[in-house]
Amino acid sequence: MDGDMFEKTRYRWMIVLSALSSVLLASWAGLGSMAVAPLTLRLPIAPGEKGAGAFLVRNTGTDPIVVHISLHDWWRTPEGKFQILPAGSLERSCAPWIVYSATTLELVPGEEVQVSVQVSVPEDVEGDHWALLLVSEEPQPVEERQAEEGLTSTTRVVVTYAVKILQQDPVNAAPAAEIRGVELVSQDPLTLQIRYANTGNCHITGQGVVELRDIFGETVRSYMVGPFPLLPGEERVVTIEDTKGEPLPEGLYYAIALFDFGGEYLVQGGAPIRITSAASTTQ
Repeated sequence: MDGDMFEKTRYRWMIVLSALSSVLLASWAGLGSMAVAPLTLRLPIAPGEKGAGAFLVRNTGTDPIVVHISLHDWWRTPEGKFQILPAGSLERSCAPWIVYSATTLELVPGEEVQVSVQVSVPEDVEGDHWALLLVSEEPQPVEERQAEEGLTSTTRVVVTYAVKILQQDPVNAAPAAEIRGVELVSQDPLTLQIRYANTGNCHITGQGVVELRDIFGETVRSYMVGPFPLLPGEERVVTIEDTKGEPLPEGLYYAIALFDFGGEYLVQGGAPIRITSAASTTQ
């Protein structure tokens, strides 16, 4: 092989997942030839009943594409990280109740296909349940020339959308939430963490305010929080970092979190915190 004239092909795989918004995440989004909408199906279905929804898959490119659709569960970590799990692995998965109209699509340029989703809810369950469908375009090779190495790199880009399915119980919904902890994790910058949990059986949206009060009960700092979604059983760690405020004087304070989850009452939690001149914090 000529040492001055050679090419080496390298293959890399990349998944671009769109789960929480209507656009693909990451800079590779423009390489895809597929659009999917909507990305969330909210289906109000009572126990013992059936319901249906649909989403559209469109070939937005100039070449034919093959699309694969697969069923999964999903979850969020306390830090808000999105997780894809095997279908039926969660206690409140509705994956076993779902039938969808296609597992593979072959689309010519400009073609649009509707994928129907049917959910049959058993009679002996209560509250909300969920799953998702991953809609993946078969990888398209994209060649890149790296002149400094004399190599040709072929990247295979897998563009994947996540269509979330939320079965909402219109009969037995019992929203509830609690604040499980308030903690000072740093003095510089002032950083608080609030552990907030959905203890009910239905999807909720959390929002509220966190205040710091001095020993006289005066509010010295106030921070708005949310809104953000929580599934039943989900716990979220809400981090508040104050990078703009002046350092607090040394002393004892009380951090109070007051959150609204959309129910008939607000939830509150708090903890005393001590600001010291040292870098460490005590509670």
